[in-house]
Amino acid sequence: MTFSRRRFLKLAAGSSLALPLLQMPMLGRAQTSESFPTRLIVFYQPNGTKRELWQPREGSTETNFELGPIMAPLEAHKSALVILDGLDMTAARHGPGGPHQRGMASVLTGAVITEGDFVGGDGRRAGWGGGLSVDQHLVNRLQPPTALGSLELGVRVKEAIPRSRIIYRGVEQPVAPENDPVAAYARTFGNISGEPMDEAAVQRLLLRRKSVLDFVHADFAKLSTNLASEDRRKLEHHADSLRDLERRLGVIAERSENCLPSGPMPMDVMGEAEFRGLLRAQIDIMVNAMACDVTRIGSIQCSSAVNALRFTFMGLNDHEGHSLSHSGDSNMSLQGQWEQMLVWYSEQMNYLLDKLASIPEGSGTMLDNTLVLAVNEISRGNTHSHSGMPFFLAGGASGRLRTGRFLQYEGVPHNHMLLSVLHLMGLDDTSFGNPEFCDGPLVGLA
Repeated sequence: MTFSRRRFLKLAAGSSLALPLLQMPMLGRAQTSESFPTRLIVFYQPNGTKRELWQPREGSTETNFELGPIMAPLEAHKSALVILDGLDMTAARHGPGGPHQRGMASVLTGAVITEGDFVGGDGRRAGWGGGLSVDQHLVNRLQPPTALGSLELGVRVKEAIPRSRIIYRGVEQPVAPENDPVAAYARTFGNISGEPMDEAAVQRLLLRRKSVLDFVHADFAKLSTNLASEDRRKLEHHADSLRDLERRLGVIAERSENCLPSGPMPMDVMGEAEFRGLLRAQIDIMVNAMACDVTRIGSIQCSSAVNALRFTFMGLNDHEGHSLSHSGDSNMSLQGQWEQMLVWYSEQMNYLLDKLASIPEGSGTMLDNTLVLAVNEISRGNTHSHSGMPFFLAGGASGRLRTGRFLQYEGVPHNHMLLSVLHLMGLDDTSFGNPEFCDGPLVGLA
């Protein structure tokens, strides 16, 4: 090496460059295909689904199944999926409050919601979740040696109420997600030359269209010339991905900074029209953060239960998602609009899996070393049911998960799934959440 290892680590590995994991003994980041960290990403979408269009088509078996229309956008990653049909969120059937409140409180905790004075959409009152969520349990047990123990990102998660929270550090200890990609970027990659960089500084950088890579350009170039071809491609891919993310975040910052009252409305991180772009930016930040080992545990929360979100970017201007999910099955027009929304969410999940699969790690990809858990707070909007929940897993979990499968259960509490997630992440717990609903992992998953 023709430059100081210490200098490069100061300017790059601990800075906004945030190196991807490379097979580089000279930087102390040596990794083999077996030693890349196992990561967890939780992906939440609200208000249930249409099970008859979500589950694999009739006649499907465990290893020979055809994705339903709602899941069809994930066809390219079918071999990386494990679809779990027939799980019940039993914990959400207990306790005070409405079904959306109870579902949000239980989906990742497996615990019963507490008593409280928060009024739900149906007028019933409840408190916060009654336990810590599976992701925070992993943080506590694994103590990952990363800058961030976990990263919680949201898109239009508006209110600080139970039906807007899925992450808990303990009983009645909700964790709010970060809705603003610029602020999330500042938190995740916000150091340059070892100096702290707040959101305002990141915004100024983005407005000047100046990449954080510019601060370490010379060192970055020297490093690249000393890498093996596989690591060089990974570094170049990371740089391209980071510059593209910065370009799109710059648009957000510019619109917020420069729009005058008489001109277009500023970019609103709580706006409907921006929902698609904001979600893509948050996905990119999450994947880059994990590729750089800034964190290994994260969640992406798409809005909230009982949200007032219209998909105006798709031309669906008259009805918001919550009301569409509660429309009668015979109302073909409204049901058709809801189906469009549900397919769109699958497209965003496919985007997440595409990003993970595009990053090489050893003989595989980052998707092979990641566990993605897709969740919802209810099964179907117009019944408020917690039976037959639309849960599925994706990614290889570092070889621990056998994928390309459709597993059918009947009335098994979803706590078993949460315990299985812990096992797939390397823990040996015997129960999770309320012990009444969990006496072991899912049968047949491992």
